[in-house]
Amino acid sequence: MTEIPDAKEKHTTYENFIARCPSCGFMNVFNRASDLRDLTPIGSKQVNCLNCCQPFNISGDSINSAYEMLIYDCYELRDAKHYMYCILNLAQAFEVFFSQYLRVKLLYWPYVTDSMRDINQLNRLAGFLYGKVKKHPFVAMRNLFFFQVLRQQSLSSLVEAEASINALPMKPSEPSDNDIKSIADPKLSGLLIRLKYSKVADLRNQVIHQRAYRPTLEEVNDALEETREILFPLAKKLKMYGDDLNRYISKHHQNRRSKS
Repeated sequence: MTEIPDAKEKHTTYENFIARCPSCGFMNVFNRASDLRDLTPIGSKQVNCLNCCQPFNISGDSINSAYEMLIYDCYELRDAKHYMYCILNLAQAFEVFFSQYLRVKLLYWPYVTDSMRDINQLNRLAGFLYGKVKKHPFVAMRNLFFFQVLRQQSLSSLVEAEASINALPMKPSEPSDNDIKSIADPKLSGLLIRLKYSKVADLRNQVIHQRAYRPTLEEVNDALEETREILFPLAKKLKMYGDDLNRYISKHHQNRRSKS
């Protein structure tokens, strides 16, 4: 039996897995949704070349969160001088980050600390949370993120999480600077202030609404740097370890072992 070769040259984006065929040298662009029909990180998968149809294996996918991949995709877009799409990607990265935080805070952590760990209840609450936020545009999602962070809740069960989700405002207001600065952690409050005054959302609105504004390379570089300097340390401060429930289960077990 002939051994199926592995792709040696490859790279990944949020939407695609790109790999060179070991047989004919064709650079394949496999769309995750349409070609691979698999949106999870790929550990190993057999595919057929889109040019010569010969089989080969792809592996070594990125395990970054969606918002991280959207940010990293900007470097390729920037190199291709697609500056408008860079700004759109960065704005989307913020929105995806806000959404992920709400899942982490209101679903994942309460589930792993809940003695019952009822997966059906978790799935029901996930649908409930989605229904509360699905129509929120950028500013509303950002304000809802602020609202939840400033509450500084520690939820230990899905029952508590449901009450917290139910209390989410439908029209969240922007917090004052004083509200943000009242947080005891100065590094966290500083990051939140930077988020409040981030220019990415305004630049995105110019690109979409104001006669299809074409940003400059300098504006893209500034927006990319600002996004990274806000979101990456915020994720660490807020104990966001990705968007996979299993990571939080593992982290919870590690924390319990370290305390025993």
